[in-house]
Amino acid sequence: MQHILWEGDTAYGRYQVVDTTYDGRPARVLYSGDQQAAQSGVARDDGADLLFDYNQRLFELVANIAPSRVLLIGGGVFTLPTALLNALSEVRIDVVEPDAALTELAQDFFGLPVSDRLAIFNTDGRTFLREHATRYDMVLVDAYTHTTIPKELKTLQAFRAYHAHLREHGIVAMNVISGYYGSSSRTLDQMYAAAIQTFDRADIFLASRGYSLWLPQNFVLTGQRGEAPLLEDYIRYDAVKPPEVQPGMVLEDDD
Repeated sequence: MQHILWEGDTAYGRYQVVDTTYDGRPARVLYSGDQQAAQSGVARDDGADLLFDYNQRLFELVANIAPSRVLLIGGGVFTLPTALLNALSEVRIDVVEPDAALTELAQDFFGLPVSDRLAIFNTDGRTFLREHATRYDMVLVDAYTHTTIPKELKTLQAFRAYHAHLREHGIVAMNVISGYYGSSSRTLDQMYAAAIQTFDRADIFLASRGYSLWLPQNFVLTGQRGEAPLLEDYIRYDAVKPPEVQPGMVLEDDD
């Protein structure tokens, strides 16, 4: 049974906040479109894991490494930064979310705390990276228009910008919706090719226990600067074999 708590339009799209059952759990979910895509959500039970598998994988990675400064590009209704602020007493998080209306929804419906360890920037990711020089221990990217990553966040130039904003031994970790094999794997292939060209190490991790060769699903793509720990020790599910990088695979900005 569903209960719509709020629905309306923001400057960036139409959304609904719905109390519902999601993946077998009672939950509060932010949907985009007319409930076409689940954008953010929190479980309303006693389970320890976050509602979305990829969010839990990102949480595990950050919580185990315990960085002091984190940048998150794509805040949604701030479920991940809220969990991290509660779990890590020293972490400082900058969140880039262009839709200021989502911040209000996060405060009204999703328990976003007021904290001097949280800074919110209502702009797009590439503009923030161009205009700010702060370096971070970790950069997280979870930015979507419905189910599509904006092009400007997955090009070679974008990965160079992530690299430039990381401290020595810093890590970028990205939520990627893509197929793993065949024509549906284009997004994952392009982003891995950009990551391995930019970073000293790049890996692709499963977001969930099982995966399909063909169907779109969530992966966590990571890139690491310099000598860094193997991330298998910090994230629950295994890395998968990366694609073989081919000439012309890297996506670049338009001239």
